[in-house]
Amino acid sequence: MSRQSQQDDHWLGSYRRLAVGILLLIMVATLARSYLVHREEALAVSLTLLGEQFAERAQRLHGLWLDQRRPAVLHADGMAWQFDERGWPLGAGTVMTPSENCRWLWEQLIGTAASTQPPVQALASQDGEGCQFGWENNWLIYQFSDGRVQQKP
Repeated sequence: MSRQSQQDDHWLGSYRRLAVGILLLIMVATLARSYLVHREEALAVSLTLLGEQFAERAQRLHGLWLDQRRPAVLHADGMAWQFDERGWPLGAGTVMTPSENCRWLWEQLIGTAASTQPPVQALASQDGEGCQFGWENNWLIYQFSDGRVQQKP
């Protein structure tokens, strides 16, 4: 082989390695993007399912509250539950801040180790008429007025 032919083979091999490297980077970036999209969807579905469980358990407590003739504090499941005047659970029997009440309510109705997802944040809504539960871009709103749990817009 001539020297020119060897140099051409060397450059051609370098171009091939560069093309393979670029192709690998594109594949890794595509997989990473796909992972992030699927993770976001999984978090949203997980929070929706937890929200449905929360709503069902709050409705069960509302039913107990009605059955026991609307007490100010309902003792059920070994705990004292506070209710608003319409019968929807607000929090613990002891006075806490609104956000602590929301956190306590979530922990009692759902539990802290309900999933392998990130821990759910619980905050009182700004208007004081409910709680917000969620993580990252996924949030639920629990309204004291009617016990609804819905996605935050």
